[in-house]
Amino acid sequence: MKKLLPTFVFFSVLIGFNNVSSQEKQKTNFEQKIVLDDSNPSESTQRLVPINYIYDDGWIPSNPIGEVNSIDSIFLESGTVHISANTVCEALVVNPGATVIIDENITLTTVSVDLYSTSSLYSSLVSDGTIIGTVNYHRYTSQIGINDLISSPLSGDVFGDFEQLNIGKLAASGDLRAFAPFMTSAGSYQNYDIITNAATGIESGIGYRAATIDGIALTFTGTVRTDDVLDIPISDATAGGSWNLIGNPYPSYIDFNAFFALNKSQLDGGSYQSIYGYNGDPTSGWTVWNQATLDSPIETEMIAPGQGFFVKAKSGGGLIDFTTSMRCEGGTDDFILGRSETTSPHYGFIKLGIESDSQTFNTDFYFNSNATTGFDPGYDSGLYNQNPTALSISSRLVENDQGMLFGIQSLNPDAMYDIEVPLNVTADQGQQITFSILNTDMPETIDIYLDDLINNTSTLLTNSDHVFTPTTDISGTGQFLVRFSSNALSDKNPTLDAVNIFSDTTNKTIVITGQIENHTKANVFDVNGRMITSHNLSSNLDRNIIAVSQLSAGIYILELEDNSNTRRTQKLVIR
Repeated sequence: MKKLLPTFVFFSVLIGFNNVSSQEKQKTNFEQKIVLDDSNPSESTQRLVPINYIYDDGWIPSNPIGEVNSIDSIFLESGTVHISANTVCEALVVNPGATVIIDENITLTTVSVDLYSTSSLYSSLVSDGTIIGTVNYHRYTSQIGINDLISSPLSGDVFGDFEQLNIGKLAASGDLRAFAPFMTSAGSYQNYDIITNAATGIESGIGYRAATIDGIALTFTGTVRTDDVLDIPISDATAGGSWNLIGNPYPSYIDFNAFFALNKSQLDGGSYQSIYGYNGDPTSGWTVWNQATLDSPIETEMIAPGQGFFVKAKSGGGLIDFTTSMRCEGGTDDFILGRSETTSPHYGFIKLGIESDSQTFNTDFYFNSNATTGFDPGYDSGLYNQNPTALSISSRLVENDQGMLFGIQSLNPDAMYDIEVPLNVTADQGQQITFSILNTDMPETIDIYLDDLINNTSTLLTNSDHVFTPTTDISGTGQFLVRFSSNALSDKNPTLDAVNIFSDTTNKTIVITGQIENHTKANVFDVNGRMITSHNLSSNLDRNIIAVSQLSAGIYILELEDNSNTRRTQKLVIR
């Protein structure tokens, strides 16, 4: 998963084999290719000076697989290399973005394999063969205060050895280190102690919250799993809200599609049939992936090596499986099997963001033929823990709203031509905020508006951002809607534009004056987008009156719709 959440968090400065300067010096030694000892004919074929073979979408000086000498080293800078013959070398270095695949029944013999990462790019190793030698994965981990959710991409390590190998890197408080599983039974993280947890194994498939002193790589040492990692228990304990922290057990990317298809039956079947990845920004929450994400071609759904993430267990708990068939190469291909433009249920997507000087947050909307304007398990995903931060944006359901806040809401494609979705927004008074479309995959005929019902403004977000400074704290639903409409039907109707609409607070009525056409309807919606009442208006009257004494005081939206499907909306305050 690339920067999940948000897109999960991840790796920074390239750490070379030994160090960057020595690695670069080695790369310049190509002239010293072969040195012969003529005084000893029996050793005349033995080279005394090593060669550094470099793969950067092509070999320099030549392909060493099966031919390399035990004193030589291999550096993979980019692309994918298959080790398809038994190979012996001094070292194999795989830098961020590069992938090495070891074929079945093939043995790589080496002093060390070192895999590196940055905050947003990972090296990858897929092995179906045998590795003789030490394997190290250097996984970038954010600093204390930001933190990461990580997992071990190798097996067989214990915390005491891991801490000693990374001594001085993990944030510390006395004997405690910032390396903690999430204990669902207690509803809290448990930071490991260098004494009491010295012999505690770092388990495959389990996630950990970790933090370094200044954002550097933590080194994991162990065995590359070439088998399935099965039956990882997840708990529905009330204390932890059924949330469980798990993680990718392989030093390669895994295909989220394959993971979700195999494991979604073990997850909460309601609003949380998803995975939740921490995106590295404490203010902007979580990146959420569900079935709508998979159906959309706009995202790349791979879970990165060493990636931890949360899932919510079904009632009674469940068992999670990671299989070798999930492993895949990193890169631009999203590895979503069976997807095609003609069969995909995906029709559209936007990522709507809110931003201040110091904080960001976003929420997603998908238009999918498997979704409705109500709740759709696996397509609508609740905001993690239903706990908005100081600056946040989420949505509420258009129909059958039960108060749930959603990080992902999916809607039927027909809705994109005319729908208003209530937004839940939190923001502080006096802080300038900006609403914007961060990413989109929508038809050109669709306009997207942000409606501010308090300030009576409407901004076409497909053309410009909406920037304003609230004069009071904003919290909850009622002020903002995101509105989708077809610009193919946006021609103004002079008749509707000439109509005057107002609320009569004395008589508790809505008054519509002016000439209207036959078959014009007046629809009244609450601020959550739910239709409260609908009335057919009379074209024989120049004054139509709608009684609303049954409505509670508050803000409502009146929509006039004529027989050509042209619409006009207006906010009304009913007291």
